[in-house]
Amino acid sequence: IPDGAKSIAELTVKGPIVRKLPRKLEVMEGENAMFCVEVENDEEEIHWFKDGLQLHEMHQVILKSFGKTHILVFVNVAHRDSGVVTFVAGRSRTSSRLKVRASRHCPPICPAEATMDVDRPNSALLAWAPAPNSPTSTRSIFVVEMQEVGSQEWLKCFTSETATSAEVTGDGVQCEGNYRFRVCCINKYGRSGHVEFPKVVHLVPGPKIQNCLKSCEVAEGEDAHFSIQLSTTMAGTWFLNSAQLQPGGRFSIEQRHTKHSLVIHQTHMSEDKAEVTFIANGVRDSAPLHVRRPPVEFCPVPEEELHKSSMELDPVVLLCHVSAEDAEVTWYKDGCEIHPSENVTLQADGTMRRLIIRSADTSDAGSYTCRAGNNSMEFSVNIREPPVMIVEPKDDVVMERYVSEDIQLQCELSRSSGKVRWYKDGQPVEESPNLQLISEGPYRRLSILTGTVNDGGEYVCESDGDSVFFQLTVKDPPVRIISPSESELELTHVAPERLELSCEISKVEAPVRWFRDGLEVKEGPSLRLQHRKLVYPSVILPSS
Repeated sequence: IPDGAKSIAELTVKGPIVRKLPRKLEVMEGENAMFCVEVENDEEEIHWFKDGLQLHEMHQVILKSFGKTHILVFVNVAHRDSGVVTFVAGRSRTSSRLKVRASRHCPPICPAEATMDVDRPNSALLAWAPAPNSPTSTRSIFVVEMQEVGSQEWLKCFTSETATSAEVTGDGVQCEGNYRFRVCCINKYGRSGHVEFPKVVHLVPGPKIQNCLKSCEVAEGEDAHFSIQLSTTMAGTWFLNSAQLQPGGRFSIEQRHTKHSLVIHQTHMSEDKAEVTFIANGVRDSAPLHVRRPPVEFCPVPEEELHKSSMELDPVVLLCHVSAEDAEVTWYKDGCEIHPSENVTLQADGTMRRLIIRSADTSDAGSYTCRAGNNSMEFSVNIREPPVMIVEPKDDVVMERYVSEDIQLQCELSRSSGKVRWYKDGQPVEESPNLQLISEGPYRRLSILTGTVNDGGEYVCESDGDSVFFQLTVKDPPVRIISPSESELELTHVAPERLELSCEISKVEAPVRWFRDGLEVKEGPSLRLQHRKLVYPSVILPSS
């Protein structure tokens, strides 16, 4: 436009947002900030943003939609919540600047109507009232302070949120003197001015505990000592579970200036966890008494009782004595606790404690411990297998065998795992191609495959606990007539022809004798004896 003139026009583009956000919203700190928009279509997709970050509902952010109306609420806003809030619907948006203003707070107002009553001995009763127009929304505390006359230091002696009176006694001061008091009100925004009470009171400190009672733990029968130290010398009384104690007997009571002491002699288990109390004028203190059982001691045991060696299947008994009949003990084997079973029994009779294994097994060997508290007694147990016995034969054996026969010497043992040693004429027997030592289950066998005369002698089968003797004789077999096989042979012969009687025997060099009608035959003119033959050169009738 000529001459520098200008023209302004406003362009409005209608979008889906019908009701927009205000340009700016100011709220006070602690209040709620609410934003409300309305869109043209209730199916429009909408989003809320603050400083460019999308908002989601949480405990301090509330997002609600009612048809076409959408609401955002910030709950209990703080100054950090200030920023730009944006509502987006489709491609349209509307924004508002949120400004959170800090609320103005003032320190509390001085209490009013401060009064002081000093009619009570060695005490002062202070009273006051809250300021009439003091705010009630902010938490406030009343603080009472005291000052000894002549001192510059004020000491806090009482605080309360609700109480409007306080009693100060001599027990609350360190030393005797004249004291004045003042009160003020404090909240998180500051402190009010002080209001002094109008009078001065003379206070004398009461007795205080310098050294408190301490709990005492002793073993049964030991002495228990208790003591307490006060700030001033004064009489006191001792109590045990609310029963007043008098000096004498098991109780010794003593006072030396400000120190009081109590000794309970020969404590009992019934006094365990008892409460010991001391009471004096304005003083009371208590402490517990703990009485524990004395440690269990083991009585000495002979050395041979600590080292047990038993045979398998025999019973084993481990025994010890403790110092108290009611002492509890626990048995362990190789560090593992032992529990009663069919084969194991745990017994307690008076002070005696016993572990019994009815039938021992090799697995029962090991280290055994009887433990009571911190004390214990150790045992070692060794279980031996029973000696191997020879079941059969029960007696020594005498045997005769012939040359070339198979010879068997056999023993039956009481246990299959048993070992034996064989001896012949006192010398260990060693295996060879003709001699074998055989073990089959409980049987032990010495086998000679082909016997000779030299195999004869005294054999011994010996185990660790038993032995049996075999007296073996090996001899040549008897000479037998092989042919003829019949024991009697009837012959018919025609005289005077030559007659030969012959036989075959089992041994070449074996001597033979001939008999006729029970009489030994002698060689003569009419009869000749040849090798295994009897010859009649000419048979006559008397030769029959």
